[in-house]
Amino acid sequence: MSLESSPISSYVFTESKEIEKRKQLCVKPHPYVEIFEKLGCKDLYQASLVCKEWKQLTEQTSLWQMFNVEKLNINFQEETQVDDQEVPSLIPKSELEAVIESLENDKILSEEEIKEVKDAYKLSLQIAALKKKVNQERLFIEKLGDVYSSKEIPKILLQAVGLYNYALHDSTVGEQKIIKRKLLKAENLLTKLCKGKPANISIAKKQFGDNREVLKKLREGIKEKIQALGSDPSSEEVRMLYKEIALGMKDYFKTLVNQAIDVLGPAPCEYAMIGFGSLAREEMTPYSDLEFGILIQEDSKDNKKYFKRLTALIHLKVINIGETLLPALNIPCLKAINFFDDVTLRGLAFDGEGVEGKGCKTPFGNRHTFELIQTPEKMAQYIGKDEKGRWWHQEEPHLPMELLTFTHLLGDEELTKQYRHHAQRALEIPYQVGLTLRQYLAKYHLVREDRITFNPSLQDPDKQGLLFKVKNDFYRFPHLALDRLALLKEVAASDTFTRITQLKDKGVLTDNAAEKLSEWMSIALFMRLKTYSHYKAQREMMNPLLKPFGFEDPKLVEKQFTLDLAALKKIKKIYHIFIPFYQAVKEFLAGNENALKSLDVKNISTKTQGDIALRIFQQKKAKKFYKLAQEKNPEDADILVVLGYIYKGQGKLDKAAKKIEQALKIRSQFLCKNYSLGKACNKNFAALYRELAKLGNAAKPSRKADFIKLKLFLEDYSIIATYYNNLATIYQAHGKLGKAAAIGEKALKADLQFWGKNHPHVARTYNNLGTIYQEQGKLGQAAEYVKKALTINTKLFGGNHPTVARDYNNLGQIYQDQGKLEEAAKHIIKALDINHKLFGKYHPRIATGWNNLGAIYQEQGNLDKAAESVQKAFAIDLKVFGESHPTIARNHNNLAGVYQGQGNLGKAAEQINKALDINLKLFGDNHASVADCYTNLGVIYQKQGSIEKAIGYFKKALTIEHKLFGENHASIALDYNNLSQSYEEQRQLEQALECSKKALAIDLEVFGENHPSVARDYNNLGIIYLAQDNLEEAFKHISKTYTINCKFFGEIHPWMAIYYNNLGKIYQKQGNLGLAAEYVEKSLAIALRLFNENHPDVANCYNNLGLIYQAQGNQQKAAECTDKARAINLKLSSESSSTETLDDCNLDTSNKNTEI
Repeated sequence: MSLESSPISSYVFTESKEIEKRKQLCVKPHPYVEIFEKLGCKDLYQASLVCKEWKQLTEQTSLWQMFNVEKLNINFQEETQVDDQEVPSLIPKSELEAVIESLENDKILSEEEIKEVKDAYKLSLQIAALKKKVNQERLFIEKLGDVYSSKEIPKILLQAVGLYNYALHDSTVGEQKIIKRKLLKAENLLTKLCKGKPANISIAKKQFGDNREVLKKLREGIKEKIQALGSDPSSEEVRMLYKEIALGMKDYFKTLVNQAIDVLGPAPCEYAMIGFGSLAREEMTPYSDLEFGILIQEDSKDNKKYFKRLTALIHLKVINIGETLLPALNIPCLKAINFFDDVTLRGLAFDGEGVEGKGCKTPFGNRHTFELIQTPEKMAQYIGKDEKGRWWHQEEPHLPMELLTFTHLLGDEELTKQYRHHAQRALEIPYQVGLTLRQYLAKYHLVREDRITFNPSLQDPDKQGLLFKVKNDFYRFPHLALDRLALLKEVAASDTFTRITQLKDKGVLTDNAAEKLSEWMSIALFMRLKTYSHYKAQREMMNPLLKPFGFEDPKLVEKQFTLDLAALKKIKKIYHIFIPFYQAVKEFLAGNENALKSLDVKNISTKTQGDIALRIFQQKKAKKFYKLAQEKNPEDADILVVLGYIYKGQGKLDKAAKKIEQALKIRSQFLCKNYSLGKACNKNFAALYRELAKLGNAAKPSRKADFIKLKLFLEDYSIIATYYNNLATIYQAHGKLGKAAAIGEKALKADLQFWGKNHPHVARTYNNLGTIYQEQGKLGQAAEYVKKALTINTKLFGGNHPTVARDYNNLGQIYQDQGKLEEAAKHIIKALDINHKLFGKYHPRIATGWNNLGAIYQEQGNLDKAAESVQKAFAIDLKVFGESHPTIARNHNNLAGVYQGQGNLGKAAEQINKALDINLKLFGDNHASVADCYTNLGVIYQKQGSIEKAIGYFKKALTIEHKLFGENHASIALDYNNLSQSYEEQRQLEQALECSKKALAIDLEVFGENHPSVARDYNNLGIIYLAQDNLEEAFKHISKTYTINCKFFGEIHPWMAIYYNNLGKIYQKQGNLGLAAEYVEKSLAIALRLFNENHPDVANCYNNLGLIYQAQGNQQKAAECTDKARAINLKLSSESSSTETLDDCNLDTSNKNTEI
């Protein structure tokens, strides 16, 4: 297990950077605006031409703002990661108005006009989506539908129908009537293009409603039967329920087909429709995609045209059910803006065209290389070779396997039998020497990819506590594995349960294995059905943390399909079968025919039980199982590493380090004992390995033995390097940064020796060391190492890869620490851009990017952008993790930081309490995350003036962290700083001084003299001495701050502004007003350079200068400065907060870093 460090920024409730929220003014709108709001586009435009006053009033209406896109200033690269060339240039407003008017007049547009209006709506839609203006978004989608419906091409008309169905969601009754008229018009036009008889409006209307109602009743009936079966149905009961669903869905499909044939007329030849996927396996839910193809008796142009038209009309019926996601319709202008359909509940729809590289299992095919309207013989060719002798699995990797599992739906059954015969013949084609196509597809094709994709990966730290995806996590692997086994052993059945029985009859599976596999499939299928029925859509997220950890909020339970303890037991049962079956299938396909026969699903090792407990976030149980496993096998280094990980998560860092050190010792001894590589030890091992690999079969037997030995050695050595990295991260978490750096350098030296300069392991170690040096305050060295990691990874993987994104992210963090905020934002946005392309909109890495960007915006004083970024992160993490996960607790803390910066202390406290509630339930009382929450609550109470309460929370945090870290840890120093600040607020300056001195002593021990944390401590001590009027000590300590920070950050950095401001205050107290003004002016110059004019630090400098000029008797200058400060503060003010900036610069140090 790798604990590779990938640091992300931390929010601090930064007092010196707090901005007051803009006051909301309630202004009653002009009565004409209310009148203009009711006008349509054309009348509104005419009203704007009457006079200047009316023009200004019309521009205040929501409709005008919706279309006047020129005035919206959006940074698309930053907000959506769309490349500049993908964003169309805005067409002139006059042209936009003209095309809108022409649409209202129902004029047929020219191609050029269509392109112009489409571009305008596309851009407007993007802006509406970014601004989360739902009604505008819906309007623009509807208008895009108008544009698409003017194109007399069936595919584009179907896209228009999809757009209209999207617009129907949440529309008013009046709007629905208009949209439904447009849908009928589109249907009529499509019918004409398909050469069908004129559409009967009343029949079409009735079918639109009836088709939805019939499906709704079918689903309600299934839901009742789900409930009647209870929580623990037998395999046979689940099988019979799915059989009933399959029959119901087949009948429903026949209804849609017959409706289309009624319009189009009878088929010109015999045909059969065959179903693929879950329908063929009798595992279809009432919300699953339709996957089917059409077999035709005779291949002719007229026949093909008829069935393409029939498919278009069937697709129309399916889209009109209202459950087809817009991306599945492959609409180019929506793809160009990365439009995400989060309105439509995905249900019954055609298998999508929007996903490249997938089968697209409808008669349309992928519309490029294949279509599924063929004679039986030609359809079977897609399993084998095309006319030019090329293998189809090389062109369309998923297609052949997907076409091998099918069922007859309707039509001539003889054609289906012919297809089955031709498909089996295609499988017997010789593929390689001694290998038929059947054997190749079953044992080799995409096997590695499937193994990686569906590996349970229970020890993966990123998966612990993650929501379960019922389809991907429990269901996909067994049905793919059974597909392969059925293909290899020539099992004719297409449904899963019969396949298991027939594989048992053929001796491939034992009776016990067959029984357990049926049980697994039964549990997974029933869970899938219950999950889809809960959401009334194809949504597969199940939350394993809500009920077991006491989260009983009905809203949460309703929002997410939650798993109780009984359901978790079933998941454990699945994994008890999944893990040995996964390994046995892997061995079986690799050539061990007895692997499945010896499959043992009864005796699960204690290690595996620990893995399962870890996946569902039951860390106490996991630890118990791993300890038992360690007792049975004390030399298993992997168990020690996992225990180290658990101890690290619990904050028991000494124990964590001890376990990793033990694992290292065992692995090192194993290497010395088992490998004797002779002269090879003086070589670059990776180069030697490549040299031996090139020889292949031509190598001498002795060299082959060297090759095998070296391969095994490299694998084992790679694990040792990972252990070193893990140990370094533990020491880093423990605050023992010197040790962490030393071990990291050791790992780097070994990696360079064994792998050479350009290898992912080397890049990983550079990256980890960079984060350690960053924490030590060695920002130059940190940047150098992370840049090296970035260079290596870019060479190896290109510009778009997760590790490259991680390196950009980490560089951004370092630049942020250096005060280079623009550069920091630029690198975080690059990371976001890459991750967005790789993972889509909803992924933890995207959330991390938004959080980090929010931290930078907060530091820049742009709290609106900070809040928007953090809220985006929160929305993503909620989708990924659900409400009850450590990541969500962290997000609540981040939101609290933003609210606190805005001065909204009530909301901030509410968010922190939510975080605290989650962390207490997940981790108990003694955990670093709980301590962070106590710290943050202390800060809020401190700001509210409840100093005793604040001290109470700070002491709680200190007590927890003493238990976790001992005395000498950076977190303890921060606790003392917090207490110091509270005592200073109470004017208990001696106690404040004592706490600050303790903080300094700890940081000196942890970091040495030259570190920003030490500089911060000197600054805080200086502020206390200043409050005691001990100006000599104040000057001495604040000067030390300057010496350290100047080395780290240079002259242009917020800390330097703080230093000059504090120095000015000392000279002011001494009565040296000239020097006081000079230093505060230096502070102002830096603040203006770093931030914009409207920033609290700038206002504070003006305020301080005003006071100095007033003391000098320069009333004019004093008034100018005071007016500037007041003007800035008016812009930043909020009803509930007062500005506290550089006047209280030591407050910046009084808050715990809470991880994002």
